[in-house]
Amino acid sequence: MLLLSNQPPSRCQACRFVHEWCVCSVAPKLNLSTRVVVVMHSSEWLKASNTGHFVQLALSQAAVRLHGLPHIPVDLADVDATAKSTLVLFPGHGAKPLTPDLIAALPRPATLLVPDGNWNQAKAMMRRIPALRAATPVELPGPVLGDRLRPRRNILPDRMSSFEAIAQTLGLLEGEQVQDELLDFFCTVVDRMMVLRGKSKKSDLTLGQPRKL
Repeated sequence: MLLLSNQPPSRCQACRFVHEWCVCSVAPKLNLSTRVVVVMHSSEWLKASNTGHFVQLALSQAAVRLHGLPHIPVDLADVDATAKSTLVLFPGHGAKPLTPDLIAALPRPATLLVPDGNWNQAKAMMRRIPALRAATPVELPGPVLGDRLRPRRNILPDRMSSFEAIAQTLGLLEGEQVQDELLDFFCTVVDRMMVLRGKSKKSDLTLGQPRKL
């Protein structure tokens, strides 16, 4: 797991929250057959609004690889991007809807690559990183959480955070219960973010318990 080395000591090194609001103890830590690799733009790594890094807490076999570090190319040597079982989650031109027929024909275990950055960064990563170009692009029908608060404001209604998109994709690949557990954790993360930003009251939450959808 990648950890932050320059976080203040008052913050958890894994989830980045102040220790009182640490979410590590309520992370589901699921062991799934699908491997998830988040390819994160390096400028996202220290942003408080980034959700991609929480995948490492929620999934035992997930990884985050950084793109955009000076003179250090992103390391995806352990990913067979040309395999039919390797998907890249990106709703761009040529992406296939993640339908039941596509899922049924998908060899297992699957690998899911997820470019993580703002829209322009994600598009650039799709062009510049050979593994992302080689994988089969897939897209989701849209958010399942409706009008819930999110770490960032999305201008387009079909956009969602990286963690939310990963949860929905794994729900299709691994089952609805997986999606529910991940989204429960995501809602807990967002609720605590809102408290730390002063947009919610501490009394609205119960520490140590995940928030249910």
